[in-house]
Amino acid sequence: MSDESVPSGTLTQAAQRRPQPVQWDLVFFKIEEIVFPVSPHRLIESSEVFAGMFGLPTGEDQSFEGRDKEHPIVLEGYLASDFSALLKVLYPTLRDLISGTCKLEKEEWVGILNLSTRWQMKEVREHAIDNLSKISLSATEKVNLARSHKVTKWLTEGLTEIVTENPIPPFEELKSLGLETTSRLLWIRDQTSPTLVTKGLQITLGGLGCPQSSCKAAMFTNPVNCRSCNRQLLVDDPDAIFLCDGSVQIIDTGTSEPGIRRSQVVLNLLHLRCKHCGNYPLSCATYSCPSCGFRVMYQSFMLLSPGFGAKCASDVTVGEVFKEEIASYESWDH
Repeated sequence: MSDESVPSGTLTQAAQRRPQPVQWDLVFFKIEEIVFPVSPHRLIESSEVFAGMFGLPTGEDQSFEGRDKEHPIVLEGYLASDFSALLKVLYPTLRDLISGTCKLEKEEWVGILNLSTRWQMKEVREHAIDNLSKISLSATEKVNLARSHKVTKWLTEGLTEIVTENPIPPFEELKSLGLETTSRLLWIRDQTSPTLVTKGLQITLGGLGCPQSSCKAAMFTNPVNCRSCNRQLLVDDPDAIFLCDGSVQIIDTGTSEPGIRRSQVVLNLLHLRCKHCGNYPLSCATYSCPSCGFRVMYQSFMLLSPGFGAKCASDVTVGEVFKEEIASYESWDH
């Protein structure tokens, strides 16, 4: 070792680079009779509420709540299971750190969302929302969670799904949304439901189509003979066949815009009659689409009439009916 003196400035710089020990004092929280020893640094970093709590001056004797098990910080009105789930995110295990994932149940993520919202933990809240969005949530679950925790996207998604779902969610689920919300949603469904007046509706063979969404081609491109009277039925003849009792089924085919329903009209060949003899004009069989080859059952022919499958006449949307509530949640997204 050299006897040469080392400049004092060099020692100071070396000391500054030397790792310093981290002081992590424990604080004790009590929730539902369970005491949790917690190092508070992550709570302080993540939450404005805890940053303010631990920033308060201590008493003259330097005593404070939470300093030991006998004097814990009591958190009233919270669930121990929610707090335990939150700690798993704030203080991940080595395995979680290595894998880059934190595997929790849906109920745990809901608990984390609850606490992170109430304690103003913005990053944790966003993390919980992202993970819950990857889990299958029903439309009513989205609405109820959105209202409990001020999540705009779940509110609009859930309400829109209820309006466009077919069939509508069960009554017990709708009841959980409240009478006013359920009434509004049923009103929107009524306003945006496709309607069809079948009285006087002209049907031709050429108007019977393939129900495949990627095809929708005409199923009959050549004349056929009536199975009952053997009379020739032309493809474009409006006087060849008719709908005997107006029985058609209107089904949803999905939606590409919030609150707007897209539908198609499906009919059963048993409801058609030959205008000449009044009997069944077509066989109750399975037909092959001449365009795509899809096998179409006689109960599932699509009606290729102008206007069907287009937007509904009403432009009433969830965004308009619930705009005040949606706007009140948007501040939580920033």
